[in-house]
Amino acid sequence: MPRILVVDDNEDNRYTLTLYLDLEGYTDIAMAEDGEQAITKLTSDTFDLVLLDVMMPKVDGYQVLTWLKGQERLNDLPVIMISALNEMNSVVRCIELGAIDYLQKPFNQHLLRARLGASLDKKRLRDQVNAHLARLENELQAARNLQMSMLPQEFPEPTQNCPVDIHGLIQPAREVGGDLYDFFTTEDGSLCFFIGDVSGKGMPAALFMARTKSLIRITTELLRSHDIAAAPADIIGRVNRELCQNNNDMMFVTLFFGMLSPTTGEVLYCNAGHNAPYRMGGGVLAAVEEPKGIILGVRPQAVYQTGRLTLAPGETFYLFSDGVTEANDPAGALFSEQRLEMELHAAAGLSSRAVIEMVSEGLKGFVGTAHPSDDITMLCLRRVAAAV
Repeated sequence: MPRILVVDDNEDNRYTLTLYLDLEGYTDIAMAEDGEQAITKLTSDTFDLVLLDVMMPKVDGYQVLTWLKGQERLNDLPVIMISALNEMNSVVRCIELGAIDYLQKPFNQHLLRARLGASLDKKRLRDQVNAHLARLENELQAARNLQMSMLPQEFPEPTQNCPVDIHGLIQPAREVGGDLYDFFTTEDGSLCFFIGDVSGKGMPAALFMARTKSLIRITTELLRSHDIAAAPADIIGRVNRELCQNNNDMMFVTLFFGMLSPTTGEVLYCNAGHNAPYRMGGGVLAAVEEPKGIILGVRPQAVYQTGRLTLAPGETFYLFSDGVTEANDPAGALFSEQRLEMELHAAAGLSSRAVIEMVSEGLKGFVGTAHPSDDITMLCLRRVAAAV
């Protein structure tokens, strides 16, 4: 049964309205003699609709509507104004302040029935929508937490056996995103690492991201076990064929996959349509452009190549998604590779965490109040001296 609050300083009006409401089957009714009493009741109780007089002592209808605007809990509460024929200008002002309808004095029972029914029906629909949105928000938050739990959030300190300083960061543009990164060690001691960017946003991208991450881990373990020394191109080729299967929506992912030998610093890598990472060290900053293959998930026969480089102690390998360089400021300008390179030059010689933090701060200062348009992901590895 809807709960209705009648607010009017005239006792006869309150009585008449209560009588009409009872005849229409509305029996859960509360009354207030002025706006001050109405605010007190609205603060402590819950109502489905308010019938509000315009002209009242102490606190009038305008003030009640103004107060309601500042109460987030009551933003969707429907208010119908009670007005005399000579108060129409006041009614217009009330509508502008948030009232949804009005009733003229003297009251017409048929009009009262129609106005109340329409207003309460709208509130019921709005409540249902809000409840549905709340469930969706809870589910999305749970999905975000689950997705974040799939990505490394703790980063090991360099050790004698693995003198590598590693750190990563991901900031989804929505509750869930399609970017991914990960790192793990194989049976032969190689440190595998990768970063990727799935097409699209939201839940579909998040599910494709989870599938990609799992496939990379499983494929690497299978192809690097039992004395098989599969190269990154072999691993990524197999992952690509799996992603192409049953991919009716033609989703795809860009990916950079690398395998670092902690003892020698040698990095074997495969780039499947991803942004070229940067190699930093000795005052030099260089993008690792080649070799580069096609994105994953669109062409099962695609062939990939393995690149090779060696990180000297003190050198850093910085990987990122295009959400970094394509982040825009309020005017629409992009952060760009040039600004990224300036930040990386300034971060030369710092730890992996410090490099990512410096780039993140540069991004925050550049983006300002602009709404995020894409996921932002970074992964940084720095080879340190073996003696730790």
